[in-house]
Amino acid sequence: MIVSALETQIRPKPHPAYFIGSGKAKEIGQLARKEDANIIIFDDNLTPSQDRNLSKITKKRIIDRSQLILDIFAQHAQTKQSKLQVELAQLQYNFSRLKGRWTHLSRIEGGIGFRGPGEKQLEIDRRRINDRITHLKSKLVGIERTNETKRKSRKEIFSVILVGYTNAGKSTVLNRLTSSHLYTADQLFATLETTTRAKTLETKERIVISDTIGFIRKIPPYLIASFHATLQEVVYADLLLHVVDISHHKLFEYMDSVSQTLEEIKANHKEIILIFNKIDLLPRNQFLFIKKKLRIDYPDSLFVSARTGENFDDIENSISKMLAQSKKNIILKIPNKEQKFISYLFDNAEILEKRYNNDSVRLRVKIPLEKYAKDFISFRKYEIRSKCTAKRKSRLK
Repeated sequence: MIVSALETQIRPKPHPAYFIGSGKAKEIGQLARKEDANIIIFDDNLTPSQDRNLSKITKKRIIDRSQLILDIFAQHAQTKQSKLQVELAQLQYNFSRLKGRWTHLSRIEGGIGFRGPGEKQLEIDRRRINDRITHLKSKLVGIERTNETKRKSRKEIFSVILVGYTNAGKSTVLNRLTSSHLYTADQLFATLETTTRAKTLETKERIVISDTIGFIRKIPPYLIASFHATLQEVVYADLLLHVVDISHHKLFEYMDSVSQTLEEIKANHKEIILIFNKIDLLPRNQFLFIKKKLRIDYPDSLFVSARTGENFDDIENSISKMLAQSKKNIILKIPNKEQKFISYLFDNAEILEKRYNNDSVRLRVKIPLEKYAKDFISFRKYEIRSKCTAKRKSRLK
């Protein structure tokens, strides 16, 4: 695709019929014919009526922001899940735009109870699309259940998810951290599905790191709905690595877009390590200047190059530190009659050691701090504290 021309217009609010002014629309149509352009792309979402009106006045095919994103998604979808998600989003997008596609089939009879073939065909298409949407949603629910089963099977393993604006270098970061060879490209939405790799830290702790779909500004709501199964991986993660392209002139705008998306999927409460990537693309003096400014607002952020591997040890060290702070290692002696609490531990904690007695079970567990705090009274009731700890606390009193 070659861009022939770029036009902008500043308005207090979008025109209800054309999004831009009618005069500007005619001007763009004339420019498109002069440049022999066959498509006009709007960097915003258009209503179905605006789409139809612009097509009529410009005599050209109109594509809005959502349709362009969906076209790119369709080109990059490789797995069964991502193909289903893209098809669902496309159908939901096109459903409200069906009406204008049957204007060439006019009513041939008037009066109550008479309908032309255009209206009949529109109803048939709407029913078919609704049936297909229902079918796709059912398939995706099944996939989500499978993903949930996989998550439960690795519930005892610390989960790290890479998030960030599209093309920030998340896949390259994953490749560098896990010695993998995932597909990477300097293009938007090269990754549409979640890819997970295991890693053993220097502390001998085993974790899983996942790469997922890149975020964008002004993300269409139905895209979030369609990719719900994929984005759920972010919601259930223990730690997020927010990767930012430090060389991009819109890095703050992109960071805000990621934060907004995390808020929309209710994952903004997660622990986050901010990683400024692609430092190798900046001249050294410029990088040091930008780093000094960013350190003021983001004192715990990391500065790395996924391409060269510079400062990558900092990421692993930060993950290890966060992992150590996220779980509590305790020993519990629980009466056998407390089966509900014992089952809760087996479902929600990592069981390091277990020993059964006549009337109780002794467990050494590693429990996430949030779960420990949630049921603090029960844990303190059955927790076995060492004599040294008890003496130390008594001296402090």
